[in-house]
Amino acid sequence: MKDHIRKRIQQPLEIHFDQPDKPYGCFSNFSSHPIELEGELWTTLEHYLQAKKFLGTTQEEKEIMRKALQAKVEQYPVIREILLSTGDATLIDCTSNDSEVLGRLWMEVRESLDGYQPHFYLPPWIVFPEEHPYSLCWRMGFGEDYLMHYWPWLEEMSVDARKEYDAYFPVPEEWQFEDLDEEDE
Repeated sequence: MKDHIRKRIQQPLEIHFDQPDKPYGCFSNFSSHPIELEGELWTTLEHYLQAKKFLGTTQEEKEIMRKALQAKVEQYPVIREILLSTGDATLIDCTSNDSEVLGRLWMEVRESLDGYQPHFYLPPWIVFPEEHPYSLCWRMGFGEDYLMHYWPWLEEMSVDARKEYDAYFPVPEEWQFEDLDEEDE
């Protein structure tokens, strides 16, 4: 994200993940994405980590986990796309006692991927909660500048990454517009 935009945003750029069936749940160790590692197929990443007696505290255990995350990204291009779409957002695992470890490792894997771009934009209704969708804010000044970066970034997302983003940041009713190009029936 451009520095001049980042400085004006009050909300943290964070994505919290916990349950595999929720948005960004593919980052959970319990997501139903079997991985092949060390010549075996593991039902979930958690199965692999438990077999390694993973506790998540030592550097060696973190390397085991990083290796498993890297395998998950390599074996599932859709997860790679979703991970890259998170740009420079902070990823936070809400299920563990040390919520920072898994999120930090995902961010390290993300930054090592080809195509990584450190850009993530919150939806305008979150950045500007006081502004109505028809406000002049969107046609001049910072609001317009924000949208000029937000829309192209959003359009570049893959279909799967966009589904995760839209599910995580649902559009409020007042921001849902009818398609103005459709003819009246």
